[in-house]
Amino acid sequence: MSETPGRKPEDKHWDDWIEEKIREAQQQGLFDDLKGKGSPLPNRRNPFLPEARQLAYDLLRDSGHTLPWIEEGKEIDGRIERARAVLRRRYHWYRAERERRPDHRLLELEQVWRSYRHDFEEEAARINASIRIYNLKVPTISLQKHVIILEEEYERLFSSND
Repeated sequence: MSETPGRKPEDKHWDDWIEEKIREAQQQGLFDDLKGKGSPLPNRRNPFLPEARQLAYDLLRDSGHTLPWIEEGKEIDGRIERARAVLRRRYHWYRAERERRPDHRLLELEQVWRSYRHDFEEEAARINASIRIYNLKVPTISLQKHVIILEEEYERLFSSND
């Protein structure tokens, strides 16, 4: 265990005394086994925060927490991916059933597919409401999320080769 550095002599300036203590510690090898030695220091600054709020951000991050809007954004991304996955799975089922079913049962199948689309559209509306609220919270426009545009979702789905 290392010794406490002691008190600063009154005739020394703080900067000089601190530099002296650092040099002594280096000479004693106290910095030789530090984690990450030889690696560049990580850039941990958040470019979107004013300097006055950087300390609070650092404390949150270092304690394993994050800003609420970041967590909210991750949740929205997860909801979008889950909704798309369900729609994709249902569409693949619908296409397979269309090929398998006789013509006289296609009407029932189309009703099921309409129901699946309706479910997706309702979930997309809920997600879009969350996105609009999220976009009001983020600190810059470049971090905003795009709302789900149904026509684009269906176009992507129908043109995929999955």
